[in-house]
Amino acid sequence: MSSALLPTNATPWEGALADVMPPSQVVISAIGAMRRVKHVSPRASMLPYLVWEYGLGELTPYVPNLYDLIDQGVRWQRLRGTVSAVAIGLAWIGYSATIEEEWTGRTWWNSFQLRFPVLPARDFPDLERIEGITQLSVPKRSQLRRGVHLFDVDAAQADHTRLDNAYLDFESGIAVTQAGTLWSFGRCHEFEHLLTEAEGLAIGNWLEPVESEGLRWVDLTFPWVDAKFPWSENPAGLRRTVMAGWFRGRAIWLRLSRGDGTVIGYRRCRAVHPVRQQLDAAYTFAGQTYEPLAGGQRVYLEAMTEFDDANDVVCAEISLIVGATMAEGVKPGLLWLQPDQLSGGEAIATQSVSVPLRRTVRDQFKFLVRF
Repeated sequence: MSSALLPTNATPWEGALADVMPPSQVVISAIGAMRRVKHVSPRASMLPYLVWEYGLGELTPYVPNLYDLIDQGVRWQRLRGTVSAVAIGLAWIGYSATIEEEWTGRTWWNSFQLRFPVLPARDFPDLERIEGITQLSVPKRSQLRRGVHLFDVDAAQADHTRLDNAYLDFESGIAVTQAGTLWSFGRCHEFEHLLTEAEGLAIGNWLEPVESEGLRWVDLTFPWVDAKFPWSENPAGLRRTVMAGWFRGRAIWLRLSRGDGTVIGYRRCRAVHPVRQQLDAAYTFAGQTYEPLAGGQRVYLEAMTEFDDANDVVCAEISLIVGATMAEGVKPGLLWLQPDQLSGGEAIATQSVSVPLRRTVRDQFKFLVRF
């Protein structure tokens, strides 16, 4: 009965009146429909008005799906200024991150950085959305300084020393948005390669496989000062040691190419070492650690792009270039070369990849070459 909906202090007359004049089914359905229209399944044309009513207009430049904003916006407002508000806001655009506040003794003590468990899918518009949502979610005094994933080099605390304001006094990252936030992202690619006979002959480093017979003296064409291996070693191991030692001290470049074969650029390998597998060693590859040693039987090579080396281009193929020469006038210390700044050389360990090169991401390419 309709009188059951009245408050407890209703008079008998009000109860009787409610029972004899109940609302029609049309009115009851209209009341239910009004609630559904606003709170359950609002139409797209109504969303801007609901955003204005809930006071969420400042978030609209950063949240593409207004339905998500309407659904969680009120809860976000209640938690605004807390870590939970940041989590809710980043979830609207499909991300999560851990807040790491700066040390209180630093000048910029009220800054913080976001550490992402996964690499943001793209720089634009995602980074601007992350900045906007985060700054609206944290307390007014807090400032987003940096976002990191994998590649994270902290600044050295060199205040009041000769290193103050030197390169070591700055943390890794690059600013690509108007807000000036630093973004320091990294990505790792690993490739294991067995040197083929054609590649070995092309670069001048090939010894025929041996089983029972030892290597011939005439085949060991390298300075005796580099002969850092026992002559009692088995022939197959000795062959691998000699061929791996050939790479020591050589300038090797990583060539990055587009899908049509045109060269994007060259990055010099920062590590070229014969290695042996050891515990707690210098280099990591496929979960194992390797240490540079004179008698190593495999070669570890590593190249890492710098921020802003290449942008908005997909690398479809990579190769290691051995024996190339720089063009005339190119400074010998350059680590990134344009396509016309390097010539000649032989390509080995060619791999098909699909790596979108971005300004904010340092791509690390690791090779383990076997013989």
